[in-house]
Amino acid sequence: MQITGYWYPANSSARYDAELYSADGIDYHLKIEGNDDLQGVIANISVSDRVGNIPRKITLENQSIFETSFNNEIDSLLKKLNHKDNSSHFLYILETRWQWIITALVLTVLTTFAGVRWGLPWVSEQLAYAIPISVSEELSESSLEFMDKYILKPSEITVERQKYIRNRFEKTLLSVQTEKFPYQLYFRQLEDTPNAFALPSGAIIITDKLVELADNQQEIDSILLHEIGHVVHRHGLQQIIQGSVITIALTMILGDATVMEEMVIALPTFLIKSHYSRGSESEADEYAFKQMVQLGIDPIYFANIFEKMIELDKDGNSNKSEDGEFLSTHPASSSRIKRAKEYSAQYFKVKAKNIN
Repeated sequence: MQITGYWYPANSSARYDAELYSADGIDYHLKIEGNDDLQGVIANISVSDRVGNIPRKITLENQSIFETSFNNEIDSLLKKLNHKDNSSHFLYILETRWQWIITALVLTVLTTFAGVRWGLPWVSEQLAYAIPISVSEELSESSLEFMDKYILKPSEITVERQKYIRNRFEKTLLSVQTEKFPYQLYFRQLEDTPNAFALPSGAIIITDKLVELADNQQEIDSILLHEIGHVVHRHGLQQIIQGSVITIALTMILGDATVMEEMVIALPTFLIKSHYSRGSESEADEYAFKQMVQLGIDPIYFANIFEKMIELDKDGNSNKSEDGEFLSTHPASSSRIKRAKEYSAQYFKVKAKNIN
């Protein structure tokens, strides 16, 4: 075997023409133009990975380097000796076979999908429960300040009505809460939109339009308990963590730090829109229904307020989404209304049983 290439002395950029010989495939003899020949054992050399047709670098025992473009010959030699660097030949086979490329692409797509679909939500849930409530307070405080400055407007609900709803919230709804969040209720205007959303700290914002739409306090209670459910189960914080992970990943891939700035600006908008998954919405609903039953509030009030939001949208008095602004971000409204009615039926059965 004879392989031509270039020889570089250790720690030097000087280059010399050279030829690598091996008569038995075990020992090597390197003939260097203008220098003494080198000899050694092939098993003791190190060979760089094969990447396309890029020249390979062979590190000899004295740390000098022999570089050659005869990749096929090098691969044959490594394979024959079962050399420790023969794995690079296998990697080259993988990257030059379209079947393997397609397989790797499919596996990458599936792995990425599984990571985003199941892995990321699981990790975000674990982190959300591990993060101290004080961190959620700081995040929520800055978000509320941003929204008050750019998105929300001061409420026009009378002070007396606000006081009544807030007292009901603090003395009744919070009386059955076991999580030590610093819950606070805020009233704001959001165009002509009936909406309510919760910040990770426990701060809950309800819009004037939603208060006006409710026929009674129980309907407002049902919505507030639903938002408390989001806080208890850390849904907002989980979504923020997921968004942050994706944003950081995009920043690393694209090398654009402005993506992080856009995430900070987009956070308050996300909280208002409340883009939770179906699972999160169902979990918050179940929490609200159970709390209503415990407080002696018929879950039918939850169905009633939702039905009015749908009707409001049909009349063209809200935005053009399928279920209105609040409902458009809360999927499968019809099934959730049905679930509330099921809880209502169970509620009256238990109530009647207790009376008898």
